[in-house]
Amino acid sequence: MEKAWHDLWIGLFVVLIAIGVFTGQSPLLGLSAMGLLIAGIARLWSKLSLDEVTYTRQLSQRRVFIGEEVTLAVTLTNRKPVPLGRVSVEDELPDSLQISEADIGSSASPNTQSLRHGTSMMWYERVTWEYKLRPTERGLFYLGPARLRSGDLFGFFDAEAGLPERDYLLVYPRVLQLPDLGLPALRPLGENRGGIRIFSDLARPSGIRDYVRGDQLRAVDWKATARMQRLQVRTFEPSSALTMILAVGIETAGRYWEGYSPVNLERVITAAASVATSVFENHHMLGLFSNGTPILSDRPMNLAPSRAPDQLTVVLETLATIRPIAQGPMSSRLLENAREFPLGTTILLVSALILEELVDTMSVLKRRGMEIVVVYVGDEDCPQLPEGVVLYDIREHFVKMELAGEFASV
Repeated sequence: MEKAWHDLWIGLFVVLIAIGVFTGQSPLLGLSAMGLLIAGIARLWSKLSLDEVTYTRQLSQRRVFIGEEVTLAVTLTNRKPVPLGRVSVEDELPDSLQISEADIGSSASPNTQSLRHGTSMMWYERVTWEYKLRPTERGLFYLGPARLRSGDLFGFFDAEAGLPERDYLLVYPRVLQLPDLGLPALRPLGENRGGIRIFSDLARPSGIRDYVRGDQLRAVDWKATARMQRLQVRTFEPSSALTMILAVGIETAGRYWEGYSPVNLERVITAAASVATSVFENHHMLGLFSNGTPILSDRPMNLAPSRAPDQLTVVLETLATIRPIAQGPMSSRLLENAREFPLGTTILLVSALILEELVDTMSVLKRRGMEIVVVYVGDEDCPQLPEGVVLYDIREHFVKMELAGEFASV
């Protein structure tokens, strides 16, 4: 519509020129010719206005925790010898990012807001704006795309261009101190010598011995058994280090068509992230298993235990981006994958929903000789667990934090 209006003005100038030529009215001819010249210059200026104009974003860091502040610097650069009387930018940002001292507008895209800024620019000029962002939710968030608008100096014609380039910000889950969640230092298993819990270090084999009742079959050395003609098991040097698989159950509803509970899911993710951080900082072997999938993957996560420097980072990134819908029940997934867990592994299950099938799975894993710790965060009472399974029911701690506004769920 706007283009048609401008074309009408150009057509009108052409008609006036023709009238001036045929009638011999020099003032009308001169005025019309000048108007047509100005319109032509304005049209050309408008077409050139967004050429060699760039818009970039720069984040002070791309990985932050919920509530941490990050600086966003956006730079608009005019790289040509033509000034811009007006130029504006509308940039799409997630609405889970709080922005201070900015011109924020609504957006047509869901769950987004529009960051707006405008200015005039001389030739070869660069303008930078800085904003403070504070994420309120975990996840992988994209910034962009942006849209530029400019035009000629007279305001006759407008130019518009889309910038599809996007940047990302990864927000880790909330990490709390274990006492704040009602959890003690997580060393609930293993032998205790002089107040220090001792575990077998699978990286330090010490020999073999005769099998005794209660030994895990996975510890049997079959070559030595064949040679000695009686069951032999491998032994290992003692260590205070614990090999732990953090099993994160994503289900929050008994039936998949019931959807999911955002509150309970955030409880699970927060508890899992807090436990993982504590385990890693205490120099234990940390692994991750979940029946949920990160948004950049199509398979449930199964991360082997490790003390590598980036292990905790990988775990937190996975928990930050995990999808809310489970890829199959935790009971069957855990039973299938537990066969691949290293010998002597402690399974630490974090869940908001423990069904009868999952209780049966725990019984099977206990019979296989695995140690199990359950951190429960659901709304209903936790069912009776098999003998020997350690339970930490911390739902009341989350309820108190939610009521006090200290833990904001999505």
